[in-house]
Amino acid sequence: MFEEPEWAEEAPVVADLGSVALGLRPTAVSQIKVPLEDESIDVAVFCLSLMGTNIRDFLEEANRVLKPGGLLKVAEVSSRFEDVRTFLGAVTKLGFKVISKDLTNSHFFLFDFEKTGPPRVGPTTQLAGLKLQPCLYKRR
Repeated sequence: MFEEPEWAEEAPVVADLGSVALGLRPTAVSQIKVPLEDESIDVAVFCLSLMGTNIRDFLEEANRVLKPGGLLKVAEVSSRFEDVRTFLGAVTKLGFKVISKDLTNSHFFLFDFEKTGPPRVGPTTQLAGLKLQPCLYKRR
């Protein structure tokens, strides 16, 4: 049986917003209604998890739970992006500022955003940059 180290009781609880819980502490939850308080976390990570057609809902929920100045990290398959600039523009309209982008990897793009406030557009405003292409897998 696995024994938790003594420091584990003081360690922050991790909420996994998009996959199955693999350890004792992560909790699998819906990405659009996370059981966390408003402005309660410092970092939200979407790693290969923006797979739904409702990406805007995922990012708005991340905005809700992130503290002001909180960090949103996104890692996605590069072939999913038709226009990176449009994607970044759409995310900024949802209350984030681009801190860094790494487009050097041939397979994955990495983005860091800082929460600047609530979304700056209404819920019915169309944000074309949030429509990503399906993943393309190459036969090797």
